Amino acid sequence: MKKILIFLSLVSMFMLTSCGGGASSSTDIVITGSSSVSPLMFKLAEKFEEVNSNYTVTVETSDSTIGVQDTINGNNNIGMASRNLKEDELPSLDAYLLCQDGIVIIANKDADIAQISEEELYNLYMNNTAIGTVTKSISREDGSGTRSAFTDLTSIGKENPLPATVEILDGTGKVKTSVMSDASKIGYISLGSIDDTIKPLAYKAKGQNEYVQASVENIKSDAYKLYRPFYIFTKKGVELDEGTKAFLDFINSEAGKAVINENGYVAN
Repeated sequence: MKKILIFLSLVSMFMLTSCGGGASSSTDIVITGSSSVSPLMFKLAEKFEEVNSNYTVTVETSDSTIGVQDTINGNNNIGMASRNLKEDELPSLDAYLLCQDGIVIIANKDADIAQISEEELYNLYMNNTAIGTVTKSISREDGSGTRSAFTDLTSIGKENPLPATVEILDGTGKVKTSVMSDASKIGYISLGSIDDTIKPLAYKAKGQNEYVQASVENIKSDAYKLYRPFYIFTKKGVELDEGTKAFLDFINSEAGKAVINENGYVAN
């Protein structure tokens, strides 16, 4: 069933009036959750602290589900998720769409592959069908928002569980390191985490005639089909402290949106 998310503006988030405690003092802002969102959040926090030296932002990396749980349990000020929020999570959260991010299929720089179709990708993961010398596939752990979005977009692991041939790793960094060390592997990571240590593969979805590289422009035009939302959220019914309000206000400012766009994401 298609998930429905109620979007709230940052202004409406600021106007919450119920009483409640934060995860820290009003000068400490604790953000937890998705390892895909955290690189962008580190960049936003760094820029925010440059002009708001009275605040300290701590970004703790885990996964989307832990970010949701931390927020509901009052263990952070802001949570991060790289997937749509679930229907049973929505009643406990006030959510804000941060940006759109591409999911990129990556290979070792020495691999004899530069592009991949949706069918080839599915058969490698689900049927262990090699693509040239690429014979191994990597997925993320349960609880990963990137894995959830990848499953929704490709149907890999949706109707049937991933076979034992698929290597499961927790965190973007571990996926990159594993692919860097073995030319027979492919995996998937956030577009914002792409660098020159790995090879991003052009992707052809079902119904497309051409392979398309992941880029901000191709996501905006919907030419590249593997993309998903990044969300941040606070606990519903809890009055936001001044630090959290200030940081959310910064994210929604032109300066915050510039940081998002400059780092390879599509600002809301």
